[in-house]
Amino acid sequence: MCEKKGVAMAQTEPYRLKWKSKFEFLLSLIGYSVGLGNIWRFPYLCALNGGAVFLIPYAIFMFLLAFPLSFLELSIGQFSGKSTYDVWDICPAFRGLGVSMVLVTAITCLYYTMILAWILYYLFHSFMSPLPWTTCDNWWNTDTCFVHQYRTNNFTSTDGNHTNNFTDSLNNTNRLVEYATNHSSLMDKNISLAHVNISTIGLTAPEEFWNYNVLRISTGLGDFGSMQWQLLVPLILSWIIIFLCIVKSVRSVGKVVYLTATAPYILITILVVRAATLPGAIDGVKFYIIPDFSKLANPQMWAQALMQMFYSTGMGWGGFITMASYNKFDNNIMRDTVIFCIVGEGTSFYAGFVVFSVLGFMSHQTGLEVAEIIRTGPGLAFIAYPEALGQLPIPQLWAVLFFLMLVFAALDSMFVNVEVCVTTITDLIPKKTPKIRLMVTAVTCFLMFLVTLIYTTQAGIYIYQLVDWYLTAVTVFLVTVLEAIIIGWIYGADRYFDDMEMMLGKRPLYLFKLLWKFVNPVILIAILVFTLVKYQPPTYGDYVYPSYASAIGWIIALISAVPIPIWMIREFITRKGPLLQRIKSSFQPNEKWGPAKDYKLAIQSDSRELQNMKS
Repeated sequence: MCEKKGVAMAQTEPYRLKWKSKFEFLLSLIGYSVGLGNIWRFPYLCALNGGAVFLIPYAIFMFLLAFPLSFLELSIGQFSGKSTYDVWDICPAFRGLGVSMVLVTAITCLYYTMILAWILYYLFHSFMSPLPWTTCDNWWNTDTCFVHQYRTNNFTSTDGNHTNNFTDSLNNTNRLVEYATNHSSLMDKNISLAHVNISTIGLTAPEEFWNYNVLRISTGLGDFGSMQWQLLVPLILSWIIIFLCIVKSVRSVGKVVYLTATAPYILITILVVRAATLPGAIDGVKFYIIPDFSKLANPQMWAQALMQMFYSTGMGWGGFITMASYNKFDNNIMRDTVIFCIVGEGTSFYAGFVVFSVLGFMSHQTGLEVAEIIRTGPGLAFIAYPEALGQLPIPQLWAVLFFLMLVFAALDSMFVNVEVCVTTITDLIPKKTPKIRLMVTAVTCFLMFLVTLIYTTQAGIYIYQLVDWYLTAVTVFLVTVLEAIIIGWIYGADRYFDDMEMMLGKRPLYLFKLLWKFVNPVILIAILVFTLVKYQPPTYGDYVYPSYASAIGWIIALISAVPIPIWMIREFITRKGPLLQRIKSSFQPNEKWGPAKDYKLAIQSDSRELQNMKS
């Protein structure tokens, strides 16, 4: 009796879990897109490339690339109800695309979780009074530690025992400005090299907290030093939070995103309102939004706009396919794509007002131009911004709000990235049960945690910079261009439009056919070539990477692309028949390709009901 009941349940059970509501899916989609890149990378690139004029190529690429490719990945995931690997039953020769997506996502998970651990470390210390990065009286500070007192024409250096005031208002020099740009402690550009010996000037208190307390940084990539136990606790906590949030797949993620996807907007708004009241905030905003149209002729700006589009949206990582595979078959994925593109990318621009209002305040207080103090990446989140927050009344409050915002922004992206890996592994297991899913999730998180330990060494920041620099240099461009070619040419846009009509009840606009077949491949190939030709070795502050670092970097860049040709050759070899027939058949959909299983079950159920009515 029990066996028969179990068989019946297995036959009627859906192929995979589904989102409990369309809103949960949309929140997860937006949360996946709104990450740290929106907060510390987009505003920097916008300011670097002429302010608001950067939005012109960004908007063009949004329309020509991000929107059609996001719709492609979301629709193919929803139509098939399959993970990043199995979805390529549509063209088995390119099943390696799924492997490449998972590898890129897995490597991203490793160093992205370390960023989350750094944020948590700062969040813990944000409750202290005074904030530990605002003084030079701590055990990690050196004798040359500087604290800027934000006095007019007054720059203060302290070692905890004495204070030296440099009040000279003399010549500005290129060398000093360059040093001030790299080291935010040099806040008064009227200091002359005749009165200040650059070689004796140290780092600011925020820089020393970052380098000597958080990282306890070594001399270079070849000097790993020891594991930093103060980072191990927040790293373990990061992985525990991620595991608990995805333990029940979309059922748990769908609940968590109500907090993690909405909280950043609330916190950003609070910070925008507070930052707008600061003296000099308007100067930072003007620097951010007033366009410099002369920059439009610079091809580097167009390349950076496109690369930022990949960082912001997450195309080519597999997150879209995985999330959409949990949708109901008839969900209006076109509407969701439009909302996602508008809200997700609008957040990038909105977050910039927080960043540049505060940078305008720092510029007002120090006399430096905004362009001379702006930073990107960890430098903005862990040095420049904490230093500015330390000057506000009740600095602990604003520091907590800022780092909470970063925590929520990082968590959303991490949920989806780890879920891509877990879902891909789980879908390869023939008989899936909740217990197996739990074990796969636990083992995946634990193994990733073990690998992430390398970032807790004293050379961790050098490894992070190297991986971040090279990881997406090749694979995400290659994956997306092949996606467009597969749908546009190999499977056929008209054939895919038939599938979309079955799912959505109407055919997509003819414009998508033109974009997938012609516009997307041409732009992506051109940018890939441009990127490879213009690629420069990474840097971290004043540190110059050794020559072998570039070789390691390109291995990182190519290792996630290698599965594409390997799986193609494997497909040719494992098929039967003459070689040409095997090659030809490998580019055709196999018997497993088709609409999601829940749709097939619904059709079968309707067919049975119709037969019963006739009988």
